Amino acid sequence: MSKVVASAIAGALSLTSAGGLTMVQALDRDTVTFSVDGVSQQAKVKPGTVKQALAQQGITVGPHDDVQPSLDSEIHDGQVITVNYGRRVVVTIDGKKVVRWTTAKNVSEVLEQLNQSDPDNLVSVSRSLDISRAGLSFSMQTAKHVTVTVAGKTQTVTAVGTVADAFKAAKVDVDSNDIVNPGFGTPLADGMKISLTMVDQKTQKRRVSVPFATKKVKDSALAKGETEITVKGVNGINEETWTAVFKDGKKVSEKKVSSKVVKAPVAQVVKVGTRTSDPSSSTSSSSRRSSSGSSASQASSSNPVTSGTTCVASTYGEGDGTAGGPTASGETFNPSAFTAASRTLPLGSTIRVTNVNNGRTVTVRINDRGPYVGGRCLDLSTAAMNAIAPGEGLVTVRYS
Repeated sequence: MSKVVASAIAGALSLTSAGGLTMVQALDRDTVTFSVDGVSQQAKVKPGTVKQALAQQGITVGPHDDVQPSLDSEIHDGQVITVNYGRRVVVTIDGKKVVRWTTAKNVSEVLEQLNQSDPDNLVSVSRSLDISRAGLSFSMQTAKHVTVTVAGKTQTVTAVGTVADAFKAAKVDVDSNDIVNPGFGTPLADGMKISLTMVDQKTQKRRVSVPFATKKVKDSALAKGETEITVKGVNGINEETWTAVFKDGKKVSEKKVSSKVVKAPVAQVVKVGTRTSDPSSSTSSSSRRSSSGSSASQASSSNPVTSGTTCVASTYGEGDGTAGGPTASGETFNPSAFTAASRTLPLGSTIRVTNVNNGRTVTVRINDRGPYVGGRCLDLSTAAMNAIAPGEGLVTVRYS
């Protein structure tokens, strides 16, 4: 090489580049790829360490950031430097706070690092949510494996939250009467045993017999020690309402909550003899009662009906469900009153009725219509029939 050429080359190498570097310095550069949080860019840097290369690019890293290769590593041409910034993540797991610095880019990656990636876990944010360099706070509830026993049948379910959520997972409907152990608001724990006792209340109606009372009336017309039933007693009927409690289908208790009268009982009236005097005295006493006249509530064997209509009379009111019902006159039927039903006699009229077999006579008031059976002319109340023919259902009578 000629001295002229060599001198020219040396002069050229000693020239300063436009950037202030000599040509030798300008040519001494390495091509490096910087990957920062997954974003890559190439740049030419002076030889040196990773730390120096990052500084040339204005990339600052801290103690929680991950740099590969290490900051002290020497770079070379074609080098790839990876920087992943650390992020402060606060996760509240089942009420307990966990603080962690991580280079994870989204919530899903954080959950994997915490071994909490179970898809049944309930996370307060989306699992795909990106985490900025500012960090993130979120909460989660872990899924629990529990057993639910209902009416003796047990199943295992996975649920998040409370006992109420376990029943939802088990597809069991619970109402306010049911007994749950532990309570609905109890937080779930792995292996928890939950039981449900199904409680039902059912209303039942029952008809019960009400015994009749007995009323004793002293009667001087009867000898002492003798008795005579003038009104035959009839049991009443009450309708009772009961509430029964069932647990898992078995009745455990019941309680009567109300009662109403369906048919009132008819008191039995019994005459009790008190006469201790001789028969003649009794006859005199009887004559005085006859002279004073008989009332509609008494029967007499004196002054029977000797002319008028003769027919068969029946009775109603005793155990046939008519007691307490309406009559044709509009009044309520009372079997203990001395009344009768007739198809033709005026309502409100009074007649005397005699049993042709024994001569006993009773005065009754017509307040109803009937009977509607051929051959019968009157339907006597229970009290009226017992006054002239105790215990009989049909009797031949004469009335006027």
